[in-house]
Amino acid sequence: MEYCVQGWDNLPRKLLMYLSNVVYPLDYYFHTIICNSPEFQNSLVDNDLSFTVWNLTAFGETQVINMSHYEQMLASGAAFARPFHTSDQVLNKIDVSVLNRSSKGLVPGEWCLGEGRSMGLENSADDHEELCSTWGNINSVNPGSRGISLAALLTNLVVEGRFTTSHCQEHW
Repeated sequence: MEYCVQGWDNLPRKLLMYLSNVVYPLDYYFHTIICNSPEFQNSLVDNDLSFTVWNLTAFGETQVINMSHYEQMLASGAAFARPFHTSDQVLNKIDVSVLNRSSKGLVPGEWCLGEGRSMGLENSADDHEELCSTWGNINSVNPGSRGISLAALLTNLVVEGRFTTSHCQEHW
């Protein structure tokens, strides 16, 4: 994180300004920052862990992910996906089936010990009402079944040789 703020020669900020004029800037920003970071540039895995459905009729464009893509998305093992429509049913399905939370509520965990685990933002009486009445240990993260699958995917990528020390020089 420190490198993203300071960097050398103000690179992160210059890059952020440059990428404000690029389609899908997040696809480039963090990759470029990491490849220019002495700490992380030799520890990349050649996989973006994203699920994207490319539009075969329009070069470089993606299809909006919806319920028809749900099973394929889960089977991919991807940690990230895009793009979605803001109110699509697939987002609610991900909340319930993958994150184990109610729509717009909190993801269950040790960080919320009191009432409010499933209280949604829309149920809040005023904008300053806490989502959790008693906060617990926010640093306690125990992976669910999808987190365990992600760990297995990352392990397989390393075993398959997709972890390289020269990835930045080859691709970025």
